Amino acid sequence: MQNAFDEDPAAPRALPGDAVAPPPWHGAHMIHTLSRLLTSWEQRAAVKKPDLDVQALYQPGCPDYLVDLLPFADHPDFQNAGEEFRQAALSCGWLAYCEKTVAIESKIVNPACMHVIDGDIPAIRGEPFRETASQALVDESYHILMIVKACEVTRRKRGLGHLQIPDFELIRQLRSCRAQYPEDWQQVLVQLAFAVVSEVMVSDYLRLLSDAKSIQPINYLTTEIHRRDESAHSAVFKTVGAAVLHALSPREQEFFLQILPEPARWFADAELRVWRSMLTQIDFPHADRMIDDCQNAGRKGVELDLNKLDELYVDLEISRTFRI
Repeated sequence: MQNAFDEDPAAPRALPGDAVAPPPWHGAHMIHTLSRLLTSWEQRAAVKKPDLDVQALYQPGCPDYLVDLLPFADHPDFQNAGEEFRQAALSCGWLAYCEKTVAIESKIVNPACMHVIDGDIPAIRGEPFRETASQALVDESYHILMIVKACEVTRRKRGLGHLQIPDFELIRQLRSCRAQYPEDWQQVLVQLAFAVVSEVMVSDYLRLLSDAKSIQPINYLTTEIHRRDESAHSAVFKTVGAAVLHALSPREQEFFLQILPEPARWFADAELRVWRSMLTQIDFPHADRMIDDCQNAGRKGVELDLNKLDELYVDLEISRTFRI
């Protein structure tokens, strides 16, 4: 991609090679963070360790998901439904949880990694950014493989091979946001903003199940292995975000900060549209009424620690707070 970022010579910039002295966030601390992550990858990355034996770990008698995470868990229609339907809904919950994670990796994070690798962002060309992004790309691809294998077992064992899962709200909003801003530099910054926020929030999202020992062992183990990798990715993307943000022109910087809160609005969405589709496909009794009631009640999604988003602004050295 041709560099489409603002090249106004009057705009203050801090790019490698400029005469202007780099600020502290662009100095030894940032390079040390990336170097530490690079050198520790061989020991910490899940892709470098033996695969889980999904067949041996599978226990048919364990539920696939936590009831408390269902947006309609307290609805009378769910509570009065037969056990078969309630367990099928939990299996749908696990599959949707997994597929949302895959969508975050494949449609948000991986394209952002490729922007770094391809040198589309002037502030982060060259090493160690390209190597770090390449490692993250390998990690995310392996996470997708782990999840695909776990989901295949669930679909086969639970008779849900037919289940189709619509696009998630976070992905729909990413597409909508990109459609509003046609210029190349805007497209890159939208993708990066969604990736930075997603990587900050995804560890908490995965923690919802990573220590849930009451559910299917393969499910919580897959999630915990993924979460461990993502704890390192959060540092990678905050570092990349800081390097990019402080090298942007004022116009580009304001645009990036305008977009940054958007993914946070949708990351933990209740996904009632997705739930309506899944429950209809499994013929759950009174599915429409149950989802309609959740919508009318303004049912929120999963609860995540939004303080981490304010911490992100601190890490980016921006004197703002998230408002979502």
